[in-house]
Amino acid sequence: MLNKKQARLNLKQTRLNLAEQLTSLRRLHKMTILDLSTQIGVPTSYLEKLELGLAEPHLGVLHQIARAFDMKIDISFEA
Repeated sequence: MLNKKQARLNLKQTRLNLAEQLTSLRRLHKMTILDLSTQIGVPTSYLEKLELGLAEPHLGVLHQIARAFDMKIDISFEA
């Protein structure tokens, strides 16, 4: 079982991984943050925070992002 410090570090790493993937996907699709924001209906400031690893997306937002890039969400839980 993870202690609180390990859990915080794992969450931080997950946010940074998501940030890198989101930025890469957006650039690969030649989209600006404004383009993606308009397409999925969330504020640009929120997407900027996601790309900087400063925010955690709700599952609904992850679903909207996945649809924008024609992808599926793959979530796994590890003990």
